[in-house]
Amino acid sequence: MTALDRLLDDAERGRWPASDDADAWLALANWAFQTECLMTDKAENLAWETEMRELLRRDLPYPEFVEHRMAALERRLRARKLAQTNLRYKYGFKPRRAPLVRLDVKRFHRWWGGADVRVTARLYGLEDDR
Repeated sequence: MTALDRLLDDAERGRWPASDDADAWLALANWAFQTECLMTDKAENLAWETEMRELLRRDLPYPEFVEHRMAALERRLRARKLAQTNLRYKYGFKPRRAPLVRLDVKRFHRWWGGADVRVTARLYGLEDDR
């Protein structure tokens, strides 16, 4: 069992690290950040595939198809950068008050451990990663 496994196991039991245990909170924030990144990426990829299928259904001439696809790529890149920036801020990898980071880690862990997460995890293809 790794140190992270122990931290997550303790969190399942409602035992969180002391607020001054920066290493433990960093490990938990890193776990939450990486897990939420993967979920965000999978959701974004699904949205991209859906958007491209809709574009293909329009049977556009080449120049118009490329124009629409490039515009969609620009929107996709902008949205991905914003999502990653927000996650870095949320989990303290950009300057943020530690108590707020700890609160968001706890919220994510509670959501992740909830009954509804099994459905969401299956949707994102994460059921084996949990």
